[in-house]
Amino acid sequence: MSTQLSNFRYFFLARIYDAALLWFYQPLVRRLVEAVNAEPGNQVLEVGVGTGISLPYYAARKHVTAIDCSLPMLQRARKKAAEHPKVQVELQHAAGEDFQHEAGRFEHVVFCNSLSVVENPSALLGAYYASLRPGGHIYLLNHFTPERGPLRQLDRLLTPAGKVLGFKSFFPLSPLLAPDAIVRTHRGRAGYWRIVHIQKPLLPTC
Repeated sequence: MSTQLSNFRYFFLARIYDAALLWFYQPLVRRLVEAVNAEPGNQVLEVGVGTGISLPYYAARKHVTAIDCSLPMLQRARKKAAEHPKVQVELQHAAGEDFQHEAGRFEHVVFCNSLSVVENPSALLGAYYASLRPGGHIYLLNHFTPERGPLRQLDRLLTPAGKVLGFKSFFPLSPLLAPDAIVRTHRGRAGYWRIVHIQKPLLPTC
């Protein structure tokens, strides 16, 4: 998705984003960030920070670099960051596909409802996994299409609407995962929304 298109779309969505997602989404965000806080390592990258729903929950010792390609979303994130000065956060205007960083810089990479809006989520996740420090962690919070059942068929049917709104309705988890990754999942609402914790092994697997 181009930055220009994102700015146009999220100029409208930023006004209702928090209210629309607050009732079910915020508890999952808090649970994810608490998992990040519980792990050692203080260098965190959040890709697609949006309006900054997650920012108040980070521990003061974590240094959070948070990026988003939408200027309207970032403006709201900056307000949240200012309201929580104990949180060490650096906000940057950048798309996940374009963000330049040194390999091994980050110990934690977070995607909150952002991986399913990029053009090639598998390639993007693979790139961040490859650059992750050995033993590091990736956290995903997203809807994931079930392996079977009526929701899987519904996701397929909603694919055209998802394209208009800017996200992938049909979004299974398994094609996104690296073969050597250590994966743990927590199921949210009806098993549809999940927190996925991916850990990179300390040593390469043979």
